[in-house]
Amino acid sequence: EVNIKILLGQAIESGALDAGERNKLLVDMTDEVSSLVLSDNYVQDHALALSSYLAPRLINVHRRLMNSMERGGTLNRELEFLPSDSECAQRDAENRGLTGPELAVLLAYVKIGIAEDILSSSLPDEAWCNDLLVNYFPSPLRERFAKHMTTHPLRREIITTLLVNEVVNRGGVSYVYRAVEETGAEAVDVLRAHHVIASVLGLPELWEEIHELDNVIETRAQLAVTSRLRRVLDRGIRWLLQSRSGAIDVAAEIERLRPGIAELLPHATKLFIGDEARTMCRYVEELTGQGVPEDLAERCVGALYGFGLFDVVELSAQAEEPVRAVAEMYYTASERFGMDALFERITQLPRRDRWSALARMAMRYDLYAVLAGVVREVLANTGAHLTASERLQSWSQRNQVNIGRVQNTMSMLGDSAPADLATLSVLLRQLRTLIRNS
Repeated sequence: EVNIKILLGQAIESGALDAGERNKLLVDMTDEVSSLVLSDNYVQDHALALSSYLAPRLINVHRRLMNSMERGGTLNRELEFLPSDSECAQRDAENRGLTGPELAVLLAYVKIGIAEDILSSSLPDEAWCNDLLVNYFPSPLRERFAKHMTTHPLRREIITTLLVNEVVNRGGVSYVYRAVEETGAEAVDVLRAHHVIASVLGLPELWEEIHELDNVIETRAQLAVTSRLRRVLDRGIRWLLQSRSGAIDVAAEIERLRPGIAELLPHATKLFIGDEARTMCRYVEELTGQGVPEDLAERCVGALYGFGLFDVVELSAQAEEPVRAVAEMYYTASERFGMDALFERITQLPRRDRWSALARMAMRYDLYAVLAGVVREVLANTGAHLTASERLQSWSQRNQVNIGRVQNTMSMLGDSAPADLATLSVLLRQLRTLIRNS
């Protein structure tokens, strides 16, 4: 309300509004302002509910986050009645996480810390943030006084608050911390990457549809769907942060990625074949069995498993081939080399401390890079007039020896081999050798 009154005061000073009309506008906007405030509160409550849902598996991540904030002097665990390291270890042994009130306290501290990082940076001054600022105000003000918003004295603070709430509420308490820890990026880079990935994948629309299922399906079903979308964000921002040098140009990245993703994403569940297709179907059936509409379940699972589409779009641009043809090649190669099973093994790796988390992440993205490398080689060395299967078969025939070595290693590992760094490192080495020697 204060920010609205400041904006209207600017309009009066410029002669675009008189005092009587100002008072009428304030009355007319009461319902919309109330709705906007309640919507913001709702999303934060949903964020806390999801954090509680995921808390047991993230207890060690939350412990590292609290330790990091204590070292930085921004948190006093004892003062805030947050658990010590030994208490966290006990909860981990008992499969318990932080409680709701503890998560609420930590959420507040996280938001304060990220806000300080944003305000001290140039992020609020970037052009793409103007849309956030305009959409913050009720619709009558957007239509008439947009030009006054850019000179609002609290413009940077408003944008910062919007960015922090969006990123932390959607990504979770430890979202930014984990991304910084695992990629070495700055917090402001994580926020830029978040906006790109969420926009390109159309996540705001999916979140809104999930919220509309309140009192229609069980809360745990809603949380199950939302948790999968959080995994999309986790993987997407890491891909973007690691594949770009320097600060991310938000508008340019959206323009680069959105057309190809928009073309492929509606068909994501149809692009997979073999075991990967069956795995996706099981996920969809699991969600629909909990009452999630089939169309929404397919789009959410498609977004999660369609993470590889980012590489597809990049490969399409490099090879100058249609994205649909490259996607067919990508998922044909993925099935050929059993990537789904390997990604599942990586998911099973522990992340009890910083280094195990880093190793787990590095192995996942190494495997994605290997798959992209295989597809790049096939595209470069086979004719575009052939089908995806024919192109892969042609390339495989010319690389029989190296592919045989990969297959021998995979057969030696077998289903009974432990899902640890040693066994997966051996296989990754063989796959990298295949690309290098091809």
